[in-house]
Amino acid sequence: MFETLDYAPDMLPADRPRYLMGVGKPDDIVGAVRRGIDMMDCVLPSRSGRTGQAFTRRGVVNIKNARHQDDPRPLDEACTCPACRNYSRAYLHHVFKAREIIQSMLLTWHNLQYYQDLMAEMRAAIAAGAFDAFEARFHAMRAQGDIEPV
Repeated sequence: MFETLDYAPDMLPADRPRYLMGVGKPDDIVGAVRRGIDMMDCVLPSRSGRTGQAFTRRGVVNIKNARHQDDPRPLDEACTCPACRNYSRAYLHHVFKAREIIQSMLLTWHNLQYYQDLMAEMRAAIAAGAFDAFEARFHAMRAQGDIEPV
């Protein structure tokens, strides 16, 4: 995909939005924006939420893993979504294991908030002429991986 995006956007009119269909992993989104894509869509935030995956600034969290069963911390301390503000990893782990529908709702809500925040941060970085610095911070945070287990 990136090989194609390295040259294809230059063939498109500069004064028109550039749309990339079905791209959804955070690294792919940042890479696509780096290469001139303006908008994209994907089902990944909701599909991943339904299967117990949450996207965070430090990478993907699989809430179904046993390491979360007694963890009182939020998925992402920097996130303002209701799942992070009001529920612990332990609770989210429990409702996933219990097959409660609220788990899908909360992780989807979180993932959508994460994606909204990611896009807002990229827009601000582009407007400030600081996309390179944003991209370096983004990759550095994700390289750290999830927080240490309790």
